Amino acid sequence: MRFLLFIPIVFLLSCGSVEKREVVQAEHEKNMRIPAIDDIIVKDKKEFLERCYTPVLKKIASESPRPCETKLQQLLERRYYTNYTQEHVDMAADEIFFSDIKDKIAKLSRTDSKVNRALRKRFRNMDEVVDYYKSKYTFRVEKEKSEN
Repeated sequence: MRFLLFIPIVFLLSCGSVEKREVVQAEHEKNMRIPAIDDIIVKDKKEFLERCYTPVLKKIASESPRPCETKLQQLLERRYYTNYTQEHVDMAADEIFFSDIKDKIAKLSRTDSKVNRALRKRFRNMDEVVDYYKSKYTFRVEKEKSEN
């Protein structure tokens, strides 16, 4: 009988919780895959989720926040004050994370001729590169399409 009392409590607690995000290599068409860039994005996104995204989303104030955490928090507060949702955090995280990734890809392109050739073959400019990888590694979670 006690078990039946726990079901509603567990359900209510799970509704308000933040879903755990897994970061895995994205699926690419065969000619679009550039492993060096995927490796950078996966590594950096895992760190960003742990160090910046999750504390801001859970509204956990730390004594010495990291620069990315502060940057994300300030962006959200400028736009939404303290009334932000996970969707707002996702949009802001995409903006901040991929501006940093753009710089890292540009640096990698300058230092690694193989990556440079691959990028020139597949994309016209750096904005296209960032848009492509943003679509593959976005923080945004698609809502269920069964709401039609």
